[in-house]
Amino acid sequence: MIEFYELLDDENIPYRCDVELDLLEESPQEERPWLLWLFVKADTLTEILEAFTTDIISTLGNSLDAVFAGRVMKEGWAEFYFYAPHAKRFENISSDVMSRHGGFVYERGSSRDAKWEMYNDNLYPDAYGLLSIQNRHTIAALVEAGDDLNIPREVEHYLFFQTKSSMERTVSQLSSHGFEVKEYVNDDESDYGYGVVLIKTEAITPAIIEETTTSLYESAMQEHGYYEGWSTVLGNEHHQN
Repeated sequence: MIEFYELLDDENIPYRCDVELDLLEESPQEERPWLLWLFVKADTLTEILEAFTTDIISTLGNSLDAVFAGRVMKEGWAEFYFYAPHAKRFENISSDVMSRHGGFVYERGSSRDAKWEMYNDNLYPDAYGLLSIQNRHTIAALVEAGDDLNIPREVEHYLFFQTKSSMERTVSQLSSHGFEVKEYVNDDESDYGYGVVLIKTEAITPAIIEETTTSLYESAMQEHGYYEGWSTVLGNEHHQN
């Protein structure tokens, strides 16, 4: 499943990364130790670039048994990364694909990356990136259902901890930021057996949700717990009640 998220460069300018998340489960693949990279000049996402992206992924997959690892949109370039059993014919094949789409200014190359360090260290999102993907999906589902994100409503947040005392310290700290306990959840089968559902009433615009979820994630991390996400009702339903 290809997902995208944003990162900040050294000058705090956001750039986009598309990544094949499912590869993590089988990373690194011993049979694909070669990293192939192709940078093409592209300022923004256009229909031409998206058509080229689809073509290069399927052609390299069919011709070289290469898997698409990710694409970074940064500083006027679209950087494509693939892992393959070898790098033979990569230049010829990628040239053919580029010429099918009118040609690009490009750079390309290949190197051995048997540990898949490019994928694991640079392409796969960190916890904040994963959180932003999750937030975007939840908000998109609400917008699709006709929600007005600016309407304050009760939002539930789910946190889990290894010890009861860790959970209690986090709950105490977050209560001063307007979070209340809705219920506690115990899961004896999990290493993180002490769960809590916290509620707070606020709007769920992307900026507010990003700030809230980041602070909850960091609060849970301080106690070696984890933040599992959030859910809510449609704002207009809450308003009618």
